[in-house]
Amino acid sequence: MSSQASAQRLDQAERGRRYTVRQVAPDPRVPERARQLEEIGFLPGEQVVVMTRGFPGGDPLVVRVGQSTFALRGAEAACVHIEAGEAGGA
Repeated sequence: MSSQASAQRLDQAERGRRYTVRQVAPDPRVPERARQLEEIGFLPGEQVVVMTRGFPGGDPLVVRVGQSTFALRGAEAACVHIEAGEAGGA
């Protein structure tokens, strides 16, 4: 599937760039994590932006999804699969 080339995880996202949530993948070590992320708004089709990253190491990430802003640990952000949004769309 060539569309997979543009897919990545939220923990790998470039700061300030707009992305679209493709899916929330289950984490076998923390089964409830996917449900928790979906409940706070990480749903397919939602716009998401990494606002900033913690220093040092980039953890946690401050993320805006829809109109809400959250701090996510890297392991949580890794469950959110995204694809790049339209260039210049903000």
